[in-house]
Amino acid sequence: MPQRHPLLLRDKGEFTKFQILFEIMRNQPHIKQKDISEALGITIQAVSKHFKTLMKEGLLEAGSERADYRLTAKANDKLQDYWKNLDSYVEMLKANLKVERFLPAMATQPVKAGETVGLVMNDGILCAVAPATPGIGAFGVAMNDANAGEDVGLKDVNGKVKMPQGKVLLVKLPSIKEGGSRAVNITKVKKLIEEFKPDRIGVIGAVGRAVLNKMGVKADFEFGISRATAVAASRGLKVFVLVVGRMANHVIENIDMENFKHAAHITYEVKDGRTL
Repeated sequence: MPQRHPLLLRDKGEFTKFQILFEIMRNQPHIKQKDISEALGITIQAVSKHFKTLMKEGLLEAGSERADYRLTAKANDKLQDYWKNLDSYVEMLKANLKVERFLPAMATQPVKAGETVGLVMNDGILCAVAPATPGIGAFGVAMNDANAGEDVGLKDVNGKVKMPQGKVLLVKLPSIKEGGSRAVNITKVKKLIEEFKPDRIGVIGAVGRAVLNKMGVKADFEFGISRATAVAASRGLKVFVLVVGRMANHVIENIDMENFKHAAHITYEVKDGRTL
């Protein structure tokens, strides 16, 4: 029996709804219908009509200000369903086209080609371990010989890699106009780091770098912070980030995107590092 395409691909209206929800998720809460119209190549009238429908269906809610819209929890679940359907369809296509997927991992012990290994996430790195290791939920077959500490290619991967929940602590700092690092409560920020016990520390800009310098702490990454933070947290790491002003919104946007695209469960919290 022929495989039916997902409803999302068979129904143009359903696909447009998916696109609009996705655009809102990427840009909320300040959404301009004109921007969505241009991004999707449809009229503003059509976008406005979809907005009304989404609100009626309980997928979209309006704030108190103009162009202030947010997705509801129901909408986030809907997007997850859309994504899972698309992902399942793509996997089916790969299987029919015999597209084989390989994953790289770090061997924690000597491995022989063709050997089945267990998979765990250790310090953000996928590691190949003995299949009898307690608590293993995913397995793969080694494509090559590897010694401990070497990379090994894996095929026929199945199961789910178990990992701790990723967490992000964002500490907002004053801009240079507001006093920069001189207006930061260094003792408070240092205490936040000590209590959070991060696996990685990220910093954006000169103000954040100056704060770390005053504490004698080094950053693990300083560039591409928004994406790096989301990816690190998706691998079960705790990430501490110093940001100035609205940059926190960019980091949060990438976390929301990671949660949506990869069904991750990253949690985040925002603290104020300024001197009161």
